[in-house]
Amino acid sequence: MASFTYGEKHQYWQLLNSEGDAGEGRMLTPQYKRTPLTHVQHTNFPPARNMPLCLEPVEPLDIEAHIQNQLADPELEPFQYLMDYPNDDVEVTLSSREYQTTTPAEPDNWDNMTPQVRACVETYTKDWLMVTRSYQKCNTESRRKGLNLPHQIFECDESFNLEMQGLQGSVGQQAAEPQTEAAEIFIQDLLQPTTPEEVDLRNKEKRKSGRLTDMCSLYPPMDEEDAGYSRAIPQPPCCQWDQKLQFNFLELKFEIEIEPLFVTLALYDLKERRKISENFYLDLNSKEFRGIIQTHDDAPCYFKKAIFSITHPSSEIYLVIKVEKVLQQGSIAECAEPYMTIKDCETAKSKEKIAKLRFQAMSFCQRLKSYRMPFAWAAVDLTSLTSTSGSHNSLDRDGNTGGSGTEMRSHSLDSKYSIHLLRPAQYNLQMFNKQEEDKLSDEDLMKLIADEKKTSTLLRRQRRIPGVFRFEVSHVTEASTFCFNPEFLEVKPSNSENTDLTLEVLEFPVSGFSVPHTTYRNLLYIYPQFLNFSNRQGSARNITVKIQFLGGERPDSALPVIFGKSGYAEYMNECYTPVAYHSKSPFFYEEVKMKLPSNLNEKHHLLFTFYHVNCQPKQTQEAPEVPVGYSWFSMLDNGHLRSGSFELPVCLEKLPHLYSVTSTSLAGLKWLDNRKAVFKLELRPVSTIYPQDRNLERFFSLCESACKHHSVAQQTEALRQAVSALQLVPMEELICFLYVVLDKLLTLLTLSSTKTTEGALVSKEIFEMLIAIVDQLHSSEEMPKDSMGRNNSLATYVHHLFSMPVPNEAEVTESEKYATIRPESATAALQMMRKLSTSDSEVQTAKASVPGGSGLKPSKLFHEELAYHIVFTNGKMRNQVYRHLWFFCELLVKSMSQYVSDTVGWSSPRSLRYPEHFPGIIYTLVNIGTEFVKHQDPEITDLTNLSLGFFLNDLLSLMDRGFVFRMISHHHKELSDREDNRPHLQDQRIEFLRIVCSHEHFVILNLPLTPSVETLDSGDQTEDAGTDESTVEIFRLSRTFRQQHFLIGLLLEEIANVLTTDSESRLIRREAVSLLHCLLASHDGDRRFGNRGAKVKVAALYHPLLDIILNSLPLLADYDNSRRKLPKPYSNPRDASSLIITSAVVTAPTNRHSAPISGPPASIMSAELTQTVLFCFLWVLKNADEAALREWIVDLPAQQLLGLLDLLDLCVSTFDYEGQPSTEQISSVVYRKSRDMKLRLEKTIFGTTGARREMMRRREYPGIEKLFTGVNAGLQEKLRWRKDLTQWRQPVGRDKVKLELEEEALINGNLTVETNMIVLDTLELLIQSSSPMPELRPVVTGVLKVLIHSLSCNQSTLYLKDGFNTQRAFIAKFPEVLFEDDSEHCTDLCLLLLQRSTSHFESTRTQASASLYLLMRQSYHAHFPKAKMYITLTLASLSEKLSNQDKQCLQQTLNMIPTYLEADRAMERTSFPVQVEELLKNLNGVLCDTVKLQEFPQDVDMQIDLMYRVAKGLQSYVDLRLLWLRKLVAKHVQRGSYAEAAHCLVHSAALLAEYLNRVDGSVHLPMGSVSFQKISLNVLEESLVSEDIFSLEREGVWAGNSFSEEGLLKLLDEAARFFNKAEFYEVVYEIHKLIIPIAEFHRDIKKLSAIHGNLKATFDQILSEDNKRMFGTYFRVGFYGSLFGELDDQEYVYKEPAITKLVEVSSRLEEFYKAMFGQDRVEIIKDSAPVKKENLELDKAYVQVTYVEPYFEEYELKNRVSNYERSSNLRRFIYSTPYTLDGRAHGELSQQCKRKTILTTSHAFPYIKTRINVVEKQEMNLRPIEAVIEDMQKKTQELAKATSENPPNLKLLQMVLQGSVGPTVNQGPLEVAQVFLSEIPDDPKLYRHHNKLRICFKNFLKRCEDALIINKGLISSEREEYQNELERNYEALKYNLQPFLNRRIPQLYITPSQ
Repeated sequence: MASFTYGEKHQYWQLLNSEGDAGEGRMLTPQYKRTPLTHVQHTNFPPARNMPLCLEPVEPLDIEAHIQNQLADPELEPFQYLMDYPNDDVEVTLSSREYQTTTPAEPDNWDNMTPQVRACVETYTKDWLMVTRSYQKCNTESRRKGLNLPHQIFECDESFNLEMQGLQGSVGQQAAEPQTEAAEIFIQDLLQPTTPEEVDLRNKEKRKSGRLTDMCSLYPPMDEEDAGYSRAIPQPPCCQWDQKLQFNFLELKFEIEIEPLFVTLALYDLKERRKISENFYLDLNSKEFRGIIQTHDDAPCYFKKAIFSITHPSSEIYLVIKVEKVLQQGSIAECAEPYMTIKDCETAKSKEKIAKLRFQAMSFCQRLKSYRMPFAWAAVDLTSLTSTSGSHNSLDRDGNTGGSGTEMRSHSLDSKYSIHLLRPAQYNLQMFNKQEEDKLSDEDLMKLIADEKKTSTLLRRQRRIPGVFRFEVSHVTEASTFCFNPEFLEVKPSNSENTDLTLEVLEFPVSGFSVPHTTYRNLLYIYPQFLNFSNRQGSARNITVKIQFLGGERPDSALPVIFGKSGYAEYMNECYTPVAYHSKSPFFYEEVKMKLPSNLNEKHHLLFTFYHVNCQPKQTQEAPEVPVGYSWFSMLDNGHLRSGSFELPVCLEKLPHLYSVTSTSLAGLKWLDNRKAVFKLELRPVSTIYPQDRNLERFFSLCESACKHHSVAQQTEALRQAVSALQLVPMEELICFLYVVLDKLLTLLTLSSTKTTEGALVSKEIFEMLIAIVDQLHSSEEMPKDSMGRNNSLATYVHHLFSMPVPNEAEVTESEKYATIRPESATAALQMMRKLSTSDSEVQTAKASVPGGSGLKPSKLFHEELAYHIVFTNGKMRNQVYRHLWFFCELLVKSMSQYVSDTVGWSSPRSLRYPEHFPGIIYTLVNIGTEFVKHQDPEITDLTNLSLGFFLNDLLSLMDRGFVFRMISHHHKELSDREDNRPHLQDQRIEFLRIVCSHEHFVILNLPLTPSVETLDSGDQTEDAGTDESTVEIFRLSRTFRQQHFLIGLLLEEIANVLTTDSESRLIRREAVSLLHCLLASHDGDRRFGNRGAKVKVAALYHPLLDIILNSLPLLADYDNSRRKLPKPYSNPRDASSLIITSAVVTAPTNRHSAPISGPPASIMSAELTQTVLFCFLWVLKNADEAALREWIVDLPAQQLLGLLDLLDLCVSTFDYEGQPSTEQISSVVYRKSRDMKLRLEKTIFGTTGARREMMRRREYPGIEKLFTGVNAGLQEKLRWRKDLTQWRQPVGRDKVKLELEEEALINGNLTVETNMIVLDTLELLIQSSSPMPELRPVVTGVLKVLIHSLSCNQSTLYLKDGFNTQRAFIAKFPEVLFEDDSEHCTDLCLLLLQRSTSHFESTRTQASASLYLLMRQSYHAHFPKAKMYITLTLASLSEKLSNQDKQCLQQTLNMIPTYLEADRAMERTSFPVQVEELLKNLNGVLCDTVKLQEFPQDVDMQIDLMYRVAKGLQSYVDLRLLWLRKLVAKHVQRGSYAEAAHCLVHSAALLAEYLNRVDGSVHLPMGSVSFQKISLNVLEESLVSEDIFSLEREGVWAGNSFSEEGLLKLLDEAARFFNKAEFYEVVYEIHKLIIPIAEFHRDIKKLSAIHGNLKATFDQILSEDNKRMFGTYFRVGFYGSLFGELDDQEYVYKEPAITKLVEVSSRLEEFYKAMFGQDRVEIIKDSAPVKKENLELDKAYVQVTYVEPYFEEYELKNRVSNYERSSNLRRFIYSTPYTLDGRAHGELSQQCKRKTILTTSHAFPYIKTRINVVEKQEMNLRPIEAVIEDMQKKTQELAKATSENPPNLKLLQMVLQGSVGPTVNQGPLEVAQVFLSEIPDDPKLYRHHNKLRICFKNFLKRCEDALIINKGLISSEREEYQNELERNYEALKYNLQPFLNRRIPQLYITPSQ
C-alpha cells in the first residue's frame, strides 16, 4: 500500500469536482485544501516571542575556578567525566622509527664520517617524537562502523520486490513480516474499557522500546576532511606504495636454444628523452646453461620479479628489453643469422645444424664466460600495457594479438596522466629487433624507438628475430615476501603469498620534481659512453672496460661495492662492459651500480682498465684478455662528490705508485694521443647524504662550525655565513635535504638566541630564512598539500621529526636529549631547561631590547624564541609568517607540549605551566593574526584563520582555558564587527568557530553541569533582570546562558543570526547549520555520552535551539514543493501518485509561507538546508528531558504551538521515505558516477583551485549546481553520507551501485522511522498538554492534521502500529474534531484508512481495519450517515486506481469488520451491525466495478500493443475506440512519436467520417475511410463499422460535440499539426484537401485563408528541406524463448527515430529485458543469421536485432520519386547477411556469398504503433560474383547521383570521388577484377555474370571520368595539385583494369553464321 501526500489528496478532490468528457454532472463533494496552521487568525493569541537579532558579546567565566568548584561538589561525583579532562589527555611519546626494510638502511661504517654526513644520517635514523591527544578521535569516529540497523519493512519496497519477481498467490503469504496477533484478540484489547492515562502509558512503552540511540548515524554531516576543516595526520616519512608496477618474467625463448642469454630491462621516457629507472638484470636460462657460465662458488640468487616505480607517468614511457649473449667470434648480424633462419624442427638436417651451433657456443662460453656482447632489443609501450591486455610484438603494429588477457579501452585523459591496470594481465612479445653495432647508446635507442613508432613500413622491411618473451604485469599496493629494495635490503612483507625473489628497481629523480629524503641511500651509477682507440697501434678491437672502485692503490684495494647482476654474487669488486666486435671506437651502454662508502676520502677513486679480448685462443696466451690502457677518476673534489659527464685520457702503460694522489708520479708515462681525452663517461650519484650543491655543503659545514666552542664573534659570523650560503641553494636541492636543513635551522635559531644583541640580528636572519623556505614550499605547485592547504612535507616534519632544540645541544648526549620524553630517566639537562626561560614580564620590554642595546641577551626556550620572532616580524615577512601560520603554530604547540611533559608535568595547574610573560606573547601573536585576517585579502587569510582556530584548539589542551576563551572571544568579536559586514568575514568567523568547537572536550568546556539560571553577580544580571528563573528560561538564549556555556553560546548566537534574519550569503547560513550538525553528530558518536543521563545533560546545552528554529519558521523551505522541483533518485511502483493522480495538469498546493516563485529567494532556505535544520531540531527533541519539554510546551502561546505543529508537519514531509532503487535508476547512477568521476579528475588535473575552496564556491552560489548536469540534485541530497560523492574512486559497476543504493534505502528507512517517532512523541506531549478550551481547538485540529499526514506518507509497519495507536487514542479523546462543519478531517482520515487497507501486510491491514471500525463505531450516534458517505466516496475514487492484488487486500480488510462486529458485545443490540453490513455490501459492489490494471507498466511497446488491441476490439463502439485512440495519441506524444500520434488522429477522423457518412451522408463531408487512403493505406480498416451504431445513435449514447463536424475538424487540424511536427508536409496537404470542402460549404473565408496560408508555408518547407528530412530508422527484432510468452518466436519491425544506431536499440532492449527477467537470463544475438531454436537454452530469453532498409521493386521506384514517397506506406524491408559455403560469416572474396532477406509487415509504416509484426519472409542467395556486381552497381550509383546534382555539391562530389579513385581505396576494385575477371569462368552459367561485371567496371570508370571533369571545372587554382593527383590515380586504376575489361568471352559473341 502506497503512501500519499496532501498535494495528491488535493488533486484527488479536484478530480472528483472536475467535469467529465461525456457531459456528466459535477460531484458535490467537499473540496480538500491545505491551510498552514500558522495562518489561522485568533485575536486573543499573544504575539510570538521574537529572538533578538543582535546580541551583545559576553565575557567568558573563569572556567578553571568553576571546574575546581564542581570537582569539590560531592553531589556531582557521578558526572565527574563531564567536569574536567582526564589525566591522560595529552601524551608525548618517542616511538621507534618505521623502516620499509627489515634491516634499517644505515651506513656500514659509522667511523670517520664527516659532520655533514653524520647529521644527515642522524636525521634519517632518529626515532619519531609525537604529541597525541588521547581523546581527539572520540567525537570523530566513524558513526557507521558496525552499524547494525534493523530492516524496516515498507510497503513500497516489499511490493516493488514482489512485482519485480512476479510472485503470485495469497496476499497474506507474499510479504514477509512479523507474525501479528489474531484480529479477535486485537479488537478485544481495543474495546476493553481503559482510562486515557493507561492507554497513553501503554502506547509510550511501545514507542520507546527498541529505539536507536545514535540518531546521527542515520544522517551524518559531511566529513570535515572533505571540507578542509580537519587536520589529517601526516603520512610518516617513508616510501609510499603508489604508481608501482610489478613485472613477473615467465619465459624467454627463441626458435633455437643453443646458448645462455641475458636480459636487461629499464624504463625510458621518450617524451623527456631520458632513462627513468636503473637496469634490472634477468637470467631465465636453464640450469644447464647457468652451470656453464657460473663464475663464483657462492649460491647465486635469481630475481624473476621486478617492481618499477613511476612517480610521474607519461604517455611515452617504454619498457626496453635488451638481450645479451656470451662473446663469440663474429659480428652481431652473423651471430643472429641462425636465430632468424633455422627452425627447431625434427628434421635431421636441422638437428645437425643446431648441434653444431650449440657446440660452438659452449666452447665460447667456457672460455669467455665473463664477457658479453649485445644481441637484440625490444621496446614495449607501457601505456598500451596498462590499458590493453593482449599480445604485443615490441613496436610492431601489425603483429598478431594473442595472449591470455582481455582488451580494455582506456580514456585518453586517464592514460595520459595515470596508470590504469585493473587486474594482473599476461603479455607476450613475439619479435625482437637485431641490435645494430653502431647504435648502442641510449640516444640511438630512443631515436630508433621514435622512428619505429612513426613509420610502420620501414619496420616491415627490417628483419626481426622471432622469439617469445612472456611476462605478467600488475599493480603493487603493498610489499610481499622475498622482496628487496635497490640496496638489496629485504623489504618488510605485507603478505606471504610470494615465493619468488622480487627486486625493487630504483626510479631516477626527475628534474623539477623533488621530494625530501627520508632514508639513507648512497649509490653511484657509472655509465661508460665512448672510447676512441682508432689511433692506437696494434690489435685492439674487441675492447672491454674493467671498472673497479679503489680505496687505495694496492692490488687488494678494490672494494666489493659493485652490485652484482642476477645469478652473480651480491657485491663484486670488478665488472666488465659488453664488447662491440671488431670496433676500435666502441660505444658503451653498460650501467655500473655501486654502493658508496659513507666515509669517502681523497683516496677513493675509480680505476678503468681497457682490455682487448681474443675470441680465438692463442698458444702463447692463457687469458683471453690483454690490457691495452688505463685511466682513473677521483671521487671527491675538495670534499665534494663529483657528478656529471667527464672525458679522460688513457695511459698505455702500467700505472705507477701514487698515480691517483700526485701528478709528479705520472711523468714519463706513455699516453694515447698525447693525453687527449678519448674516454667519455657519466657519473650519476643517487645519495641522500652528499648534496650536489656546494652551497648546501657549505651551509652544513658552517652549521657545524657555529656549534663548536669558539668566541661569540666567531659563532655569530659562522651563523651569518651559513644563512648566506643557504640563500644560494636551489629550491630543488633544498627540498631533497629539507628535513636536515630544518633540523639545523631550528637548532641555530635557539643557539643564536643565547648570544649578544648582534647575534639577535643573526637570529632574525635565520628566522627570515626559515620563513622564505616555508613560503617557497607552499608556493611550489609541484609540492603536494593536504585539504587544509598545508604542505605535506612540512606537516610530516612537524608531526614526526621535530623535537624541541636544547641550547648548547653539542654538550647534550643523545640519551639526555631524548630523556625529556621519560621523566623517570631525566638528567640534569631538564633542570637546565627550567632555568633557561626569561624573566621578562611584559612583551613591550622584550621588544625594546631587540633593536639596540648591548651585553648578553638572556636565553629562551625554543617556543619562547619562536613566539618572539613571530610577534616581532614586520612588513613582507610578517605577511608571509601569517600566511603560513599553521607551521609555526604547530611548532609552538609541539615544543610547548614537550616542555610540559619534560618539566612541570601534566598534573600541574594550567596557569603555572609557563612563565608569566609567555601568555602575553601568545595573546599578542593571536591578536596580530586576528588583525591580519580582518584586513587582508580573504584568499590569503583563509588558511591563517584556520590556523588560528587550530592553534587555539590546541592551546585548550595546554594553557589556562579561561585565557584561551578570552582570545577566542576577541577573535570572534573582531570578525563580528557590525561596521564591517564583508561576507568573507562572516564565513571566516563560522570556520573559526567550527574548528574551536571541534575540540574533543567541547562538552566539558561548556560546563554542562552548571545551571543556566543561577545568579552570578549583580553585574551580570542587567539583561535578565526581572525574568522568571523557571525551567522554561533554559530554552532562551539569555546573557547568563551565553556566559556560562560560552562556546555553545557563540554557536547558537550565530545560528540565531543566520536563521532569523535575511542572510546575504547562503554560504554563511549553510556553514553555521553544518557546524551545528557536526557537533550533534560528534555527541552521538562519542562513547563517553552513551548513557541517557549524559545525553540529557548534553541536550540541555542546545535547549535554546528549539526557540531559535521556531522563530525561523517563515524562512524554512516548503520541502514538498522544493522536492517536486528536484528529480527524485528513484520512484516507487506503489507510490500514492499512481493511485490518485489521473491528469497531467494539476494545480500545485499552496505554498506554506509565500506565493509560488520560480526559485527560492535569498531569505528562504534551500530544501537541503531546511532538512538539516529540522534534523537538529528533532535531535534536541529526542534527547531533551521530557519534563522540561512539557513545561516548555505548556508555556508556549497558542500561535507558537501552531508554529511548532507546522515544524513537525514539515519534518514529516522532509524525511519521507523514497524507497529502493529500480533498475533504470541504477543504470543512470552508474553512468552519472562514471561521468562525474572523469569530470572531477579533469578538474583536479587541470585546475588549481583546492578542494575546500571549490566546495565553498559551490556553496556560496547554490545555483552553480545547475551548471553541472552530471550531478543529480535529489541523489546529492539523499546520498549525502556516501564518501564516493567527494572522493575519487575507480569506475563503479552496477552491482556495487545497487548495493550502495540498497544500503542507503535501509538507512533512509530507519531515518524515516526515527524522525516520525520523535514527531509522534512530541504530538503525544502536545495532546497530553492540550485542553478542550476553545482557544486551543486549532491546536488540537493541527495535531490531527500532522498525525494524518505522518500516517499517509511512506512508513514502515513498525511505525504504523504506533501511529495508529496514537490516532485511535486521539479520536477517543477528541471525537468532535472529525465532524465539525466544513471540516475535511473525516475525509482525510477515511482516505488514509482505506488506502492503508490495501496494504500487502496483514499487520497494517489489521491496524487500518481496527481504526476504520472504531471510526464507524464512534460516529454511530451522531455522524454515521456522513461517515458512510465519506467512506463510500473515497472508495469509489480509489477503486479505479487499484490493481487486482490491491483489491484482494482491500477485500480482506473489509472482511475483517464482521469479525469486529461479532466481538463487540456493546453494539450487538443496536442497529449498528445492520448498517455496517449494508455499508460493506455497497463497498464490495464498488470494488467489483473497477477497471483492470495494465499488466505491463514498464514495457511501453507492449502497452501500446495492448491499447491497440483493446481499441481494435472496440471498433464497433465508436466512443470507446476514440477514447483508446486518444490514449494512444497521448502515449505517442509522450515518446515524441508525432507521426504515429498523427496517424491515430487520422484513424479517429476516418472512423468519425464513417459514422457521419452513415448517419448524415452530407456531400461536403468525407465519404468515409476511403477518402483517407492517400494519407495511409492502413486507414481502410476503419470502414469495418458495425451496423449497431445506428441503434446506439438513436438512444443518444454518442450525443455531444465529439460526434459532429466540429469534432471531425478538430481531429483533422490536430493531425495536421502533428504531421507538421513530424515533417510529413505532403500529408498536411492531403488533410487540408479534406477540410477545404467543409470550409467551402460553410463559406468560412477566414478558415480558407488560413488553410491556403498554411499550404504555402508547407510547400515552401518541402522545397527547402526535401533532401534534409529523415523520417525514421527501421530494425527487425526477433524474440525467442518461453520467457517472452506470446512474443516467443515472433518477429517485428521497429520504427525508431532517425539516425538511431543498432547498438542503441540492442542496448535498450537488453537492459530492459534483463531488468524484467534477470541479468543472466537475457542474451542478444549478435548476427543476423537464421536462428536455430534447438541450439538455444530453454530458460533464457534471446533477442535478435537487425538493421533493415525499405525495399522497393524497380517499378515502385519509378512511382516513388521523392524522399517522402520512399519513407511512407512502407511494408517491405530488406537486410543482407554475409556467409560462405563452409559455414563462416566471412571468407575470401571468391567465396563470399550474400543472403538477402525481404520482410513484409501486416501494416504499412507509419502506423498507429511503432512496431508491426512480420507476416511474410523471402530469401534470395547471391553468389560471390553476383554480390560484387551489386556492390559495384551501388558505387556507380553513388557517383551518378553526385554528378547529377544541380547545382553540383562539390563537397559530396569530392568525397565520393576520393572514395572511388583514391590511392588507399582503388585496390578494392582492382582486387575484384583480379579475382573475377582474370580468367574466364569454367561454368557457362557465369558467363553473363562475368560480362555484366565487366560492363559494371566500364560504367564505373565512365562515372569516375565524368566526376573528374565536373570537379575540374569547380575547383579553384589552389586545388589543381589535388585534381592532378586524382587524375593520376584514375589513370593508374584505368590502366590496371584495362586488361580485364578488354577480355571477352567468345561464347557470348558467336555470330549466327558461326
